Amino acid sequence: MRLSANVFRQTPFRLTLMFITVYSFVAVLIFAYIYIASSSETKAVSDAQVKSRIDYLEEVYREQGEAAVLETLVEEDITEWFFIKNIYDDQGRVLAQNRRAMTEVTPRVFNHIRERIKTLPDARAPFQINYRLTDPAGQRKAYAYRGQVLTLRPGLNLYVGMDTSWSEKGFDMGFKALWGGGVLVIVLGLFAGMIINNEVSRSVQGLMQVFDAVKEGDLKARAKLRHSGDEFDALAQRVNETLDRMEKTMGNLKYAGDAIAHDLRTPLSRLRSKLEVSLYDVEKDPSQAPDVIEKALAETDQLLRTFQTVFSMSRLQAAGQAPDQKPFDATALAMDMCELFEILAEDKGLEFTSEIDKGVTAFGNRDFLAQALANLLDNAIKYTQTGGITLRLRVNSRQEVEFSVTDTGQGVPEADRARITQRFVRLENSRSLPGVGLGLSMVEAVAVAHRGRLTIDEGPGVYKDQGPGLRTALVLPPYGG
Repeated sequence: MRLSANVFRQTPFRLTLMFITVYSFVAVLIFAYIYIASSSETKAVSDAQVKSRIDYLEEVYREQGEAAVLETLVEEDITEWFFIKNIYDDQGRVLAQNRRAMTEVTPRVFNHIRERIKTLPDARAPFQINYRLTDPAGQRKAYAYRGQVLTLRPGLNLYVGMDTSWSEKGFDMGFKALWGGGVLVIVLGLFAGMIINNEVSRSVQGLMQVFDAVKEGDLKARAKLRHSGDEFDALAQRVNETLDRMEKTMGNLKYAGDAIAHDLRTPLSRLRSKLEVSLYDVEKDPSQAPDVIEKALAETDQLLRTFQTVFSMSRLQAAGQAPDQKPFDATALAMDMCELFEILAEDKGLEFTSEIDKGVTAFGNRDFLAQALANLLDNAIKYTQTGGITLRLRVNSRQEVEFSVTDTGQGVPEADRARITQRFVRLENSRSLPGVGLGLSMVEAVAVAHRGRLTIDEGPGVYKDQGPGLRTALVLPPYGG
C-alpha cells in the first residue's frame, strides 16, 4: 500500500491548511478589534478637539465680538493647520475661513456640509464627511473631516472640522499590510506544509514498506533509524523491536516443529516395525489378533505420551523460559512427591527415605518442576533393584534450591553421563526396561527453562553387589523474595 498522491488527502498538509485558516481568522479578528477600538478613540479625540476650538471661538465672540472671531481664524491658521474653519450666513455665503478651508473646501463640499447639518437631530452634534478632490498636480486626494457647527447669532454660523484622514490612511496602510502579510503567510505556510508533508510522508512510507515486506514473508525487514531522536525514530525503534520479537517467535516455532518431527521419527518407525511383525503373527495364527491389537494400542499410547513429552520440551526450549513462573512452596512439592512415590517404591520392595528442609520457597512453574521430579523418581525406582531411594530438598551454600534423588542402583558410567540427557538415548543395560529415553531430557529442559541446571553424579557406592548408584539433582536459582 502506498500513500495517496493527492497532497490534499494527506494529514500533514491538511493540518497546515487548518493552521493557516485559523491563523488568518484570528488575524482578521485582531485587526477588526484594533480598527473598531482605534476608530472609536479617534472619533472621541477629534470631537474633544473640535469642541475645544468651538468653545474657544464662542468665548472670543461673546467677549470681543464678531470682528475678533474673524481675525482669530486668520491668525491661528498656521498653528491650527489640522482644522478647517468657516463662518457663513444662512444663505450659505462664506464670510470668513482659514487658509486650509480655502484650498480644501470647495463650494460643492461646503454645500454638502450644509445639507448634512440639516439631517442632524442635534445642530451641534459631531458628524463625519469624506470626499475626494483633484489637487493642483492633477492627483485625486481623499479628505476626511469630523466637525461641528455652532450658531453664534441668527444668520451667523461657525463650522470647525478636524482632519482625520491620517487615521484613515493609517488604517488603509494597515489593511494593505495585513493583506500582504496574509498572502506571505499563506505562501510560506503552503511551502512549509509541503516540506513537512514530504518529510512525514517519507517517514511513514518507509514504515509502510517495512510492513509490506513483512506481509510478503520477509521477517528480516527493519525500519531505518535516522538517529534524530524524534517521534518517528521512537516509532521505528518500537517497530523494529516488535519485528525482532516476532522473528524470534517464528524461529522458535519453526525450531519446535522441526524438533518434534525429528524426535518422533524414531518411535514412529519403531511402532511401524512392531505393527508389521504383529501383522505377520496374525496371518500365521488369527487367534492372536486380540493380543496383537492390545499391544498395538499400548504402543500407540506410549507414542502419544512420547509426543506430549517432546512437545512440552520443544515448547520450553522455544520459549527460552518456563511460562507462568511465580513463588511456590518447594517443601510442600517435595512432600507431595514423597507421598506419591513412596508407595511405588514399597511395591517394588525398595526403601524410600526423605530429607526435606522446612520453609523452602522456590520461584518457577510448579507443574513443570513436579513433572521433572516425577521423572527423576520414576527413573530411580525403575533402575534400582535392591536398596533404597532418598529424596532431599535443601538450600545449598550458594542459596540455590536443590532437589536431589539418590538411588542404590547400578548407576551410570561417567563417560555416558553427558549422553543420557539427550533425547531417545538409552544405554545397553536399560534397553530391556520400559521407556523411550526422554525422562532426563525433559528434566534438563525444565532446569534450563528455569535458569537452573541438572547435575548427575555417582551414588552412595556398592550396595549388595549393586552400585555404585546414581545421584541426580535439579538445582534452581536462589529465590530473593
